[in-house]
Amino acid sequence: MDTVFFVGLVIGISSRVIMLNLDKRQYPTQPNILMTQIVLAAVASALGALLVPALKDRSYTSITFLSLAAEQFRQVRENRRNTLQNLEDVQLVQRGEAFIEEIARTYEVRNYMCIITSFSTVGLHYLIISELKLSYNVALTISAVAGIMLALILKKMLQRESIGDVADVVPVEITFVDGFIMKVGDVKGITNVGLKSDRERYLSKGLGIEIIPKDKSYSNAGILMDPGQRQAILYNIYSRMGILREHNEPAFYPLPRRNAQHESLVLAYMPVEKDMDKLIEAVKSCPILSSAKGKNLSLKNTPIGKKGSA
Repeated sequence: MDTVFFVGLVIGISSRVIMLNLDKRQYPTQPNILMTQIVLAAVASALGALLVPALKDRSYTSITFLSLAAEQFRQVRENRRNTLQNLEDVQLVQRGEAFIEEIARTYEVRNYMCIITSFSTVGLHYLIISELKLSYNVALTISAVAGIMLALILKKMLQRESIGDVADVVPVEITFVDGFIMKVGDVKGITNVGLKSDRERYLSKGLGIEIIPKDKSYSNAGILMDPGQRQAILYNIYSRMGILREHNEPAFYPLPRRNAQHESLVLAYMPVEKDMDKLIEAVKSCPILSSAKGKNLSLKNTPIGKKGSA
């Protein structure tokens, strides 16, 4: 078989491998079986690499394989979604439907990335030989380098923003007013904590933070107020820092609440290790969900706190 096919195959698989580290960092504890990812990448890359010579030979019926591949990758998305949904009941802090859908969609898109890189590598090779009349080895080298560059460009394009890009995170104090009503920063009424031992546990081991939208932007605030994004933030903290609670301890379930004055979020959290810097980093590293974007568009140019604004 032509050497360029194997080059396209390797570059297509490589484009998926370089995304694995990003996937692991953004979605840290979802089931990530390396062998499955590599096999799917190989299948997608082989389809992309074989498509060029098939088109060159005018074998247009081979394009039907792309529809079969697309159906297979949609099934991968469905399987990923089902797997994560089945794990929700055993999580101390759930991912939420929006975060699960985001992860499933991401894994489908990564496979298309393999097709694009392998197809482009092989296609460029044939184009250089036919149009520029360069030698086989020179064309192979140029197309391989171009394929790697394309993979890096796609990685950059697919790397989503995080909460740290749209919000600042600052520590705030956890207190109790009227005996048992929790207050985090300036927001009280977070929840009622009836047991004295639970209140003492919050005061000794809990951490309070406020997530404030940057630039006093309602667009950034809209992202933070999205219910799916809130749950994703909670899960991102849980996946990195754990939580000091059991299933039968509802008092310690984290409940983000809106600070209407600043359009910010306040949160009291009970991590395994009381480390404010790690908690702030966990919040900032949470990826922004696609479903959380596009809120408060009519208020895009209205700063938070301006007289007459919501």
